[in-house]
Amino acid sequence: MNAAEPAGLYPATVTPFASSMKIDFPALEAHLSATAAAPGIRGLVVNGHLGEILALDAKERVDIVSVAKSTCTNGQVVYAGIVGYRAEDLVEQGLRAKVAGADGLLVLPPIDVRPYRRLAANPDSVLHFFAELDKRVGLPMVVHQYPDFTGAAYPLAVLSRLAELEHVVAVKAASVDISTYTELWDTLSEKTRVLVATDAPGLLGMLLHGSHGALIGIAAIEPALWAEFLRLVDESPLEHARDLFVRSCLPLMDAVFENQVPRGMESEASATKEALVQLGQIPSSRVRLPSVEVSEQRKLAIRDALVRAGLMQGDGVGTASA
Repeated sequence: MNAAEPAGLYPATVTPFASSMKIDFPALEAHLSATAAAPGIRGLVVNGHLGEILALDAKERVDIVSVAKSTCTNGQVVYAGIVGYRAEDLVEQGLRAKVAGADGLLVLPPIDVRPYRRLAANPDSVLHFFAELDKRVGLPMVVHQYPDFTGAAYPLAVLSRLAELEHVVAVKAASVDISTYTELWDTLSEKTRVLVATDAPGLLGMLLHGSHGALIGIAAIEPALWAEFLRLVDESPLEHARDLFVRSCLPLMDAVFENQVPRGMESEASATKEALVQLGQIPSSRVRLPSVEVSEQRKLAIRDALVRAGLMQGDGVGTASA
């Protein structure tokens, strides 16, 4: 497996916290090991939004990369998220991740702050950040393309310019809208790799239109299920993939990610962790402030989704393989 040629499934992972609100490293190692051990997983993504990058300090981010790298086997790769609004800060983060063992970087939009958002449409402004990373860090980069409604999505012309850089190897296409995704795929798929990145019902249609793989947070919950779903999309009659999607994937995306249309203030990271708690894979769904933990009502909805997906029995006993 090669970080410069991403293909297949890359789950975004969570960061468990102990009661002290420090990282629970035994739980983190168990979570990353179980994710990496699932059949069909090509690598791990750490320090993204699901991993609560904004709540982690520099040392914690480095430590997480080191743990992730130690759990990977059979050539699996680690992509480490970086975030910031100064090129120098991003370069420093990238170099630290590289030393810690990261094989590639997931670059969150450096223009996602109010004074900069309008600059998403200016190629020179965006290239300023990525060109420095390209020249000074030299790791394969996945460009995180946010949904249009965030105000921080790059126009296709800007993404096309980024794809010309040596170390830009993929776009993480986090669009919720199928039309937007298909236009992105049609424009960029011969210039760079495109990874589907929606945790919503449009996922099936996007995969059918075309993709080089998927980088999705929902795959942290029973990654083998999601790897099998991608395999069915690629190799089987459509009805096989559709049946698994309707039976197992849709309930999980609705309960955990609210189909990427949040209905409240509760954290997607906490909801994902809660699913893992109920499956017996981590001990707590704690998130650091200012993020909001899931309510008791949401916990019940997540349990119902796990049962409907076939990952848990009605009596609360997990059936997951991971």
